[in-house]
Amino acid sequence: MSGQDQKLNLAKVYQFRFAGLAQEKKDATWALVTRWIESKLSNPRSVLDPAAGRGEFIISSQATERWACDLSDQRTSWPTGVTTRFGDIYKIDLPENYFDLIFVSNFLEHLATPDDVYKYLMQLRKSLKPGGKLAILGPNFRYCAKEYYDFADHLLPLTHRTIEEHLAAADLQHHSTVARFLPLSFRSQRFSHPALVKLYLAVPIFWRLFGKQFFIVATRPAD
Repeated sequence: MSGQDQKLNLAKVYQFRFAGLAQEKKDATWALVTRWIESKLSNPRSVLDPAAGRGEFIISSQATERWACDLSDQRTSWPTGVTTRFGDIYKIDLPENYFDLIFVSNFLEHLATPDDVYKYLMQLRKSLKPGGKLAILGPNFRYCAKEYYDFADHLLPLTHRTIEEHLAAADLQHHSTVARFLPLSFRSQRFSHPALVKLYLAVPIFWRLFGKQFFIVATRPAD
């Protein structure tokens, strides 16, 4: 293999990043976060996670129909009721005008250019039904600039304002923004006990103290 063909080994990066953190602990935290997100978004019936990773969000979803996508399959198996598609998001078979909610978590910062963000959002827009919502969670460069590039896969510096402009460019109507929501990563998360996670989600003052990720929601308007 030539040097030009070599790419960052993300599997090894994530193995190092989450060493010592049990998957069960992440799953338990995400179950509570997912419940909070879906309750705020009217409990959608059909949900797509287009950058699902190990599936913490989509597995916890209470939606009637759940879809998970990613470049590769990071799990040994998926539970019954989750439809999976793996490969290039621009080539895999996804229904159009279909989903009530598409949830993108900690992914856009991995893209190389603003044009890539635009292309990705336009691709997701096709799969949203008119009136469907796109929710985006990600590190907010404004509040974690010193730590942002401690992550080997972070390329684009994004803030909540950046994302709002990207959504406007993709003809998605801004619905709401929480500039500071979750802590930066599970590795640094202080609120790991379920009772503390519930308390954190219920008391927004904690978000302003510890939150370093934005949570932004937009709607696909009727064409």
